[in-house]
Amino acid sequence: MKIRRFAAVLLAVALAAAGITGCSGKKDKDAKGGQEAMGRYVEEPVELPVKEGENVIALTAGEESDSWLYTYNTLAGTYGAYHYEDGKFTEGDAAWLDHAGSTLGEFSNIARGEDGKLYALFFDNENKSHVVRDAGDGTSEEIVIPELASQGDMDMYPIVSNMAVDSDGNLFLAFPVTGEVRMYDQKTGDLIRSFQSGEYTGVLSMLMDVSGKDLIMGNQDGTGFIYYDTATGEVRDEIKYADMTSDGIVKINEKNDCIYADSKGLHHLTKGGSVAEDLISENASAFGIPQAGAINLVETEKGTYLVLFHTQTAGGETTYQLYRYVYDKTAKAKPSQMLTVYGLTESSAVRQAIAKFQQDNPDVGIEYKTGSAGEGTGTKADSIRALNTELLGGSGADVIMLDGLPAESYIEKGILADLGGILDAVDKEDGISANITDPYEKNGKIYQIPTRYGVPVLMGSSEKARILKSSNTLIDYMKDHKWNDLMEMADKNKVMGLLLNIYYDEIVDEKQSIDTELLASLIETAGKTVESDGVEGTIFFGGGSQTPDSGWNVGKVGSLEETDTIASYEINGIQSMMMPYHYMRKTGTEPTDTNGIYTPHDLVGINKASKNTELAREFVKTLLSKDVQTVDVDCGFPVNEKAMEALIQSLEEEPDEANGSVSISSAASATDGEEDETEPVTENITLPHRSEVQSLADMGKKLKKPVQKDDIIGEMILDGAKTYFDGSRTAEEAAKDIAEKADTYLSE
Repeated sequence: MKIRRFAAVLLAVALAAAGITGCSGKKDKDAKGGQEAMGRYVEEPVELPVKEGENVIALTAGEESDSWLYTYNTLAGTYGAYHYEDGKFTEGDAAWLDHAGSTLGEFSNIARGEDGKLYALFFDNENKSHVVRDAGDGTSEEIVIPELASQGDMDMYPIVSNMAVDSDGNLFLAFPVTGEVRMYDQKTGDLIRSFQSGEYTGVLSMLMDVSGKDLIMGNQDGTGFIYYDTATGEVRDEIKYADMTSDGIVKINEKNDCIYADSKGLHHLTKGGSVAEDLISENASAFGIPQAGAINLVETEKGTYLVLFHTQTAGGETTYQLYRYVYDKTAKAKPSQMLTVYGLTESSAVRQAIAKFQQDNPDVGIEYKTGSAGEGTGTKADSIRALNTELLGGSGADVIMLDGLPAESYIEKGILADLGGILDAVDKEDGISANITDPYEKNGKIYQIPTRYGVPVLMGSSEKARILKSSNTLIDYMKDHKWNDLMEMADKNKVMGLLLNIYYDEIVDEKQSIDTELLASLIETAGKTVESDGVEGTIFFGGGSQTPDSGWNVGKVGSLEETDTIASYEINGIQSMMMPYHYMRKTGTEPTDTNGIYTPHDLVGINKASKNTELAREFVKTLLSKDVQTVDVDCGFPVNEKAMEALIQSLEEEPDEANGSVSISSAASATDGEEDETEPVTENITLPHRSEVQSLADMGKKLKKPVQKDDIIGEMILDGAKTYFDGSRTAEEAAKDIAEKADTYLSE
């Protein structure tokens, strides 16, 4: 289905993202040296029975150990139903949904009550929610709940995101804005009582289920679940769960325990307990696939589960996948072969590669470690030191994601293996962006490969953009100007980060020696910025939103009037193009590249000491494959040329607002006589046009200069510059101190 208007009303949509792993293919003995341990949950894909024009909309429980899949046919404008039992789908009847949809608007949710009846949520053109029941004769009947027709303080109808019905026919509705579940008498529509959870516990699918007299919800502090007695309104029990996330689905099983599905996997939580049994983890299932989220969970028979996932494509379309999770006593409990992947921070692109690799290699387990895992209050430098100790000792991860790590030092010390032949294989099959990968070749060998890249662009005055072409030109210009003559609404720290990105290879040479004279001049240049309160990153006027911090995002974008300034922004994918291109269209401007620079992302290398070299090489190929690179995860554009072309072709030249858009509101001032009135302005930000992505891709083919920063040295420079900004040191003293600290760090 396409992204619907209702999602914008819900204020925020968080799609779950993560990865996949699998199991072994070799003999594994138990702790006592006996026969290998057997038995685990396995994942089985279920082929969806949809026809042309049909989109899946929901999965719900049947009357026994069966389930029902519901669809909507966009060509015919009708609903469909498919009965799933014993591994097969048979077509059923959804006339009651057609009847409801003909008058009540768009479908939102469906549930089978404990009373055996089917219920559905719809919302109309005013975003007012309606609850209907299958009348059993091909029609539906609305259950009138007066509170749903009452507008609140913001002139908005209550948002309902989930529902359940107990065996007495009482209706339970989830209101995510207030974090409540309200219990209604179905016959009268009167409120019986309210149960409180945490606010915004899940914007689209607030955690809630009903079984007998038990209502389960996420607790108010996000540390687990609470059971309410629906007859008294009192808390009956609770479950502590340290790994609670804000997304997911919760169900009560026949033992009144909790089955919880979230982006980390499928879990069994015992009522009154605090220990979770992971039935299947993100590293062994579709729960970890980036851009995907579990939207429905059904226990078809004892201990067997069906889970419906949705995934959003770069073009704004939503696709659906159905998986069955069943305990297989013949499956080996543990993999005998493990591949370890390490990165300083987690990457959605790496998660996507893990998912694909596991599908192709089900007998291999993958462990994905990050520098932040288990580090507590440790710093990035601490994580790097710990990794360096492992690598220099001949151990460590098999595959190393080198972003932010001292890759050049690893190469000099012989830690990384030559990746020769991998690029040739991918290039032969799909084509590789050689301008992005060639700079990493040294003496006929390649030890690190950027699997994705970002495009830093300058927007606004092309004349002012030329001032940044060289550090000398900028320094000369700044002798007679303030930084704000170049960029509006910036601060010193952000400007220093931008200069570090643009001129890093001038500040720090190939031998990691710092040019203190140049660094001092650039620190002084950044110090000429006139501070603006509360400014962080690139500001998009019209929405008040800001892009994630990357070091490139500085200045004002989206002014409705032409200004003689520029803004810097790094574009990392289709979604990240939406806001800047919307405003460039309005001002009639085009982006320019930043001195031919690109930002390498998901740099991959292989530990030379790895005992799984061939597996590691296959994983690198997977990272570079079309299947993985076609997924737009905003971690950078693909270096696989067929993947880039597929992304471009997935877009329309004139994108439909219904096919992926964000509505934003801003205040525009209008003067009437002597009075100033503020009128809200609403703008719809659509996906970029196909031609715009093509143009950016053409720009990307000309970029040949990667930013190759050592994150620790970068942090030293930024921290040292602050001592000039606060007046405690001169620029020269700050630069000298930075150089001394960098020398000490590199000698460790």
